[in-house]
Amino acid sequence: MESDSKSEIVKGNNLLAGGGLSLALILQRQEKEGLNELPSSKPKKIYSFFFEVLKEPMVYLLLGCGIVYFFLGDHQEAIMLLAFLFLIIGITIIQETKAGRALEALRELSSPRALVLRNGKKIRIAGREVVREEIIFLSEGDRVPADSTLISGTNIAIDESLLTGESVPVAKKIEEKIFASTTVIRGQGIAVVDDIGSNTQIGKIGSSIQQIEIISTRLEQQTNKLVKRLAWLAFFLCALVVIVYSVTHHNWIEGSLIGLSLGMAILPNELPAVLTIFFAMGAWRLSKRSVLTRKISAVENLGSITVLCVDKTGTLTLNQMAIQKIYSQKKLIDLSDSNVLSLPEEFHETLEFGILASRKDPFDPMELAFTSAGLKFLKGSEHLHHDWNLEKEYPLSPELLSITHAWKPNSGGGFVIGAKGAPEAIIDLCHMNEIQTNITKQKAEEMASLGLRVLGVAKSRIETSQLPSKQHDFEFSFLGLIGITDPIRAGIQESISECHSAGIRVIMLTGDHPLTASSIAKKIGLQNPTQVITGTQMESLSDVELVELTKNMSVFSRVMPSQKLRLVDSLKKAGEIVAMTGDGVNDAPALKSAHIGIAMGGRGTDVARESSAIVLLDDDFSSIVEAIRTGRRVYTNIKNALIYLFAIHIPIAGMSVLPVLLGLPLVLLPAHIALLHLIIEPASSIAFEVEPASSDSMTKKPRSPSEPLFNNEIWHSSLLRGTTLFAALASVYFIALGRNHGEEDARTLVFSTLILSNTFLIFLSRGSNISLKSKFKNKPNNVVMWLTVASIVMLGFALYLPALRAVLRFSFLHPIDVLICTLVSIASTFFSELLLVGLKKMQPAL
Repeated sequence: MESDSKSEIVKGNNLLAGGGLSLALILQRQEKEGLNELPSSKPKKIYSFFFEVLKEPMVYLLLGCGIVYFFLGDHQEAIMLLAFLFLIIGITIIQETKAGRALEALRELSSPRALVLRNGKKIRIAGREVVREEIIFLSEGDRVPADSTLISGTNIAIDESLLTGESVPVAKKIEEKIFASTTVIRGQGIAVVDDIGSNTQIGKIGSSIQQIEIISTRLEQQTNKLVKRLAWLAFFLCALVVIVYSVTHHNWIEGSLIGLSLGMAILPNELPAVLTIFFAMGAWRLSKRSVLTRKISAVENLGSITVLCVDKTGTLTLNQMAIQKIYSQKKLIDLSDSNVLSLPEEFHETLEFGILASRKDPFDPMELAFTSAGLKFLKGSEHLHHDWNLEKEYPLSPELLSITHAWKPNSGGGFVIGAKGAPEAIIDLCHMNEIQTNITKQKAEEMASLGLRVLGVAKSRIETSQLPSKQHDFEFSFLGLIGITDPIRAGIQESISECHSAGIRVIMLTGDHPLTASSIAKKIGLQNPTQVITGTQMESLSDVELVELTKNMSVFSRVMPSQKLRLVDSLKKAGEIVAMTGDGVNDAPALKSAHIGIAMGGRGTDVARESSAIVLLDDDFSSIVEAIRTGRRVYTNIKNALIYLFAIHIPIAGMSVLPVLLGLPLVLLPAHIALLHLIIEPASSIAFEVEPASSDSMTKKPRSPSEPLFNNEIWHSSLLRGTTLFAALASVYFIALGRNHGEEDARTLVFSTLILSNTFLIFLSRGSNISLKSKFKNKPNNVVMWLTVASIVMLGFALYLPALRAVLRFSFLHPIDVLICTLVSIASTFFSELLLVGLKKMQPAL
């Protein structure tokens, strides 16, 4: 085993020196050995959607009607109903397949990532693309993508609880194995991949981690309850109608047929599909805007956010850090000045020890700024130490905001120590006197007021063979201050202003000096930018005091990841709906506690991604604003679709029951209701889903999460529109019968009016909260246009193709009759709209 490990080390180092695997070899490995995927559930096939559709009540109602017609000897009607049945199944399968593909695409995007060496370059890829003998780079918070052998590393500890059940992290040394799906808790290292996919330890025990959580949202739960209640209501009414008709007409078969027809008319079986498709497509649309939805319920909650807590670095700024100013030996230099071509000697040591306090092979943008400045100004000097070994790292802590690295020089004994951190922390480490402290703080505040991130730098050296346990045991000497700039992202001011207009308070969290935080807050337009609270001040407050303070604060500085959880909990206690961004291992508790956790996809750790509901693939604040807009759009469109669904089912159900109760000829037979469902299905799930967000969607207050989806607005709008249309259809029906037009004439007029009214109803239901004038100004989306054309063509075929007209039991409709039907449709739908406008104006006074 030891010889195997050593051979892996040799092989890994050779690959590392050679720049990693070539693209040709990678493609060859993937073709031969497959992708690095664990056994998991495969994407659904079309036939699985077919079997799911067979669970829908509408399928059995149609099938039951077809069987009854078959026993009645009306084979044409039975065949037509079966044809409609397959058409409805086909439409449903297309919709479900589209939603399923959208979710599958999100699973692909949410795959853990890996930083690898290929063709001499470090690149970040999806973990599923890793192959054997790949060189992978691991840092704190990364999830190990495959079983590997560690060939280089510093202070590495791995959480193997997923495999072993043990919660204590395991320290790893060079030559030791690390396993897929375990997490790097501490340190950084380089490893060479041994096994992938099913050949890994976790693959052998058959574990599978699903990255997209498809759970029932609150709206889906409300809808399922409503559908169950409506199903019982439909069952009761159908049974009543069957009994009444059968007893009065002495025909149980026809009574059963009428009961099944009424069931088809009452049940809004489209409801579950509407929510599934809207949420899935909403998540898919977000992914196109670089926002990955890991929990579908997040799409529902986005519209309720009242507070948005964001990290300054990389979200509000570009995360492209550069050292701009260095203060040392009472002198200040501006490296952004084009006239500065070299760094004077008095600044060399400050930059040198700033680099020594950074990681040797950094990935963090701030440490990359030190490396970049070192290569530019110290290259070829004795101040760069690529060949030194890092012996120990003293990490940042809430008690001491500084990092210290102890290095072993190649020549001489002892250790060389470099420290960098918040100026006050470095002042503390160096035990400065009052005069030195005041001078250093004043200079740090001057640099911070310019919006720079200010770090102090110190050095030390010890000749002992053992290192102390804490930073304060070193005797540090102060070297200077370094000011780092990070440009603000373009469009941030506009995005924050948009959040404020939408009733969302933006809170900035940063580890910077309070003056730096205040300067940035002013530039980007945060509320109360001069009021800043630090992490230290947070610690001194009680929970009650912090809850009260957070009601008006928008800027928090010197905040540690561990303090974010307390901030989130305080905001929640204050009644806020909180979205929180994070990228590190320590951010995971806050991300989980927030109503919506938002992980950074570019720089975020796998642990942060897996604790979040949403991942920003581009780490851009404007993407969060776009996600909120999309969430509001999805909710509004769902509401509009439901208003339409309930409204259109009222006249269908009414015209199915009315003739039975009055002993008059039947109007809507099963074939007619099935024909209507061919329009209602795509209208409710596609036409409303593609409707763009209204222009005022980001000027309204956030929706209360306790607000029920089926509120008074939906019921009032649906009932008013539906009953108005039902009254119009009933009037057409009674007038036709009263003028002795006959059963088929009455049916034809009612059905034609219903089809035409449906197209107007779709048009008017697209924006429940916008004025009638605006609805005419806003051009209908393409799906609405195509549905309108399809409805008219379908009605034309039903009325003027003799064979189809005979099967549907229609009569020939003259042009004057078509005109009357059209005018009645327009009058009824627009009259209901005017009534709604009047009702809304009356509500504030009621």
